[in-house]
Amino acid sequence: MNMKQLRYVLVLANEGSFSRAADTLGITQPSLSQYIKKIEKQMEVQLFDRTGGDVRITDAGRVYIDIGRKILDLEKQMESRFDDLVSFRTGSIMVGVSPHRCIHLMPEIAKRFKEKYPGMYLVVEERAGESLLEDAEHGLFDLCIANLPVDEKVFNSHLMQKEELLLAVNTSTTLYSKLMKSLTLVEGRKYPAVDLSELEGEPFVMLSDTQVMQRHLVRICESAHITVRKAVECRTIETQFAMVRAGIGSALVPSGISEFSNAEKVAFFSFVQPIPYRDMAVIYRKGQYLSQPVKDLLDIMIHLDS
Repeated sequence: MNMKQLRYVLVLANEGSFSRAADTLGITQPSLSQYIKKIEKQMEVQLFDRTGGDVRITDAGRVYIDIGRKILDLEKQMESRFDDLVSFRTGSIMVGVSPHRCIHLMPEIAKRFKEKYPGMYLVVEERAGESLLEDAEHGLFDLCIANLPVDEKVFNSHLMQKEELLLAVNTSTTLYSKLMKSLTLVEGRKYPAVDLSELEGEPFVMLSDTQVMQRHLVRICESAHITVRKAVECRTIETQFAMVRAGIGSALVPSGISEFSNAEKVAFFSFVQPIPYRDMAVIYRKGQYLSQPVKDLLDIMIHLDS
């Protein structure tokens, strides 16, 4: 077993479809199918049930993933210790991060790390919420950028920054015109603030119920006793923001997205009400070995704003 084999199996298990998994991996569907069959032949077990059009992981597949992660984690721990012994002249560090944060955080992080360790490089693995934490728990990353809280029995965490939750609105909508007439300046807020009551009945671009930002939206609406309409549901913050640009609806977004997104036709607003902030942190599994370069990268991440 190697990282490539496990990655292919993990992506297929997550996507539940050969076509979607192939797109994610950047290979053809027949190539992925043949690769999985080759792994199954080598292991002499069936990892996936392909009946009925869907792809479902079998009990053997779950065992393969669980044991495979442990093997690769031990291998990674050994490699980290070897890296220390050769004075960090070469090597890589794997960082897990969500796609929208990757765009505005990782370039500066990679730049500062490269200045300190010119012979090393970062491998940036982009994952969505729950998948990010699951892979971090299994030791696939040296460091991971995630939202707090996390399970303190599993992870060590270091706060990076607090993200304000903002309202993103298309500037061609009637809602934008209405909000522009009732703006309020609130100390400490990133943008002019609006009252949540103004959003009653408005169409919103939403994420799935399992995602953190969607849970924030639900709680905020409940606390303000308002109801917003679902205009469309999507899987990523990037797609959500593109929908706002297209005028499909408004959205609740983290403040970081306003710093790098193509904000043409989109305005951002803070809130009059005391909206909770998201705490963004660097996390890693308890008991995980940290080489000196990883420790230095952790320090870069923690002090990124300084």
